[in-house]
Amino acid sequence: MSTKHVLRAAVVAVSAAGVASLGLAAPAAAADPGVTSKKVVIGMTTPESGPASAGYSFIPKAAAAYFAYVNKNGGINGRQIDFRVKDDMYSPAKTQQATNELILDDKIFAMFGALGTDTHNTVVDTLNKKKIPDVFVNTGASQFGNVKKYPMTFPYFPSYAVEAKVMAKYIEDTPSLASKKRCLMYQDGDFGTDATNGFKAAGMDFATTTSYSAATVTQPFAAQVVKMKAAGCELVVFFGITQATANLLGTSAKAGFRPNWMVTSVGSEPVIIKGILGSSATALMNRMYTPSFLTPITDLGNPYVKQMKTLVEASGLPWNFYTYYGVNTAYVLAQAIKAAGSNLTRAGLVNALQTKASTFRSAASVPLVITSRSHQGLSGYWMGQYDSAGTLGRLTKGILVATSSPKGGAKAATYRQPAPTRKLLP
Repeated sequence: MSTKHVLRAAVVAVSAAGVASLGLAAPAAAADPGVTSKKVVIGMTTPESGPASAGYSFIPKAAAAYFAYVNKNGGINGRQIDFRVKDDMYSPAKTQQATNELILDDKIFAMFGALGTDTHNTVVDTLNKKKIPDVFVNTGASQFGNVKKYPMTFPYFPSYAVEAKVMAKYIEDTPSLASKKRCLMYQDGDFGTDATNGFKAAGMDFATTTSYSAATVTQPFAAQVVKMKAAGCELVVFFGITQATANLLGTSAKAGFRPNWMVTSVGSEPVIIKGILGSSATALMNRMYTPSFLTPITDLGNPYVKQMKTLVEASGLPWNFYTYYGVNTAYVLAQAIKAAGSNLTRAGLVNALQTKASTFRSAASVPLVITSRSHQGLSGYWMGQYDSAGTLGRLTKGILVATSSPKGGAKAATYRQPAPTRKLLP
């Protein structure tokens, strides 16, 4: 059985009698594709196989586990979530094909969690022209938050520009880092461009910069490491996916290059790095800085972490950043669908996101900013550092927030996380 059919089976609808037994009124039928009185079809494109699949392949599995949990508890306004996932192997051409299949064959109501900057760039215009809600794209590229250009697209995690501004602010405010010769390495394309624009807006420069292409993520970064080592880099800021981070750490260790590392939040998952580098990973990650926008995954006293971990592990999945993130974003989407009301329409979902996002609960440690004028998504980070056991410890008491604007840096702020809904149900 294919992965997409496994995921679909995981969220299969309960019978109408089952819904009735829960005392739920039958919702009114809606005219938009992908929604009936009994179900709503949600689609996703993501790399489930191929060189970029390590880690990312857990996101749809965790989201499916959450939707299955919701379905067992009566669905949302009486509807079951029918979740369809297509493997695009992190290939723009395959993303186009998969998206067309979801639209034409699966007749999705909304796209959810489509992953990748370059991949999503190939389909975002189509989704917006067809007025298909494009919810919580899994990329930090700030262009997807342009509400005038993409009124149907809604980022979730903070943009790479925001992350760069937060890094710059932390470096400037930390004397031991501010005094070091710093260098920047990034993935080519909008991923790296967004990061460099964020540093430029914050007024931070680097002694040298280097980059890599997404197609070379599994190849040793020998040339880049030689360049940074020769430049005397003492602090390397890296914007790349987790496989690339593991590659960089391994190549640097072999070359005797041991700077301080500061790595993007989307490229620093320790379980995945350990799976690639083996026993040496923990030592290589020790003292590595990384920002985060979620409550620390090890904070089992937090009600979000505790309940999400229980749900993930009960589904037979490992507890890591990707399963945590997958459950969390599915939880927020479920709240948006419920807020859209029983007469579910695409316009109603967009309105719910733009008017009620600030009330949605989640494991995020920073505010979610979605209005009719701004589709920014999450607005900042806290800074952390890995210890010798591979655990990310929090360094900042508060948070650092910013916008994706080409001007201005990050600033310190505070945020009080609201309690989760009962049993993590929408």
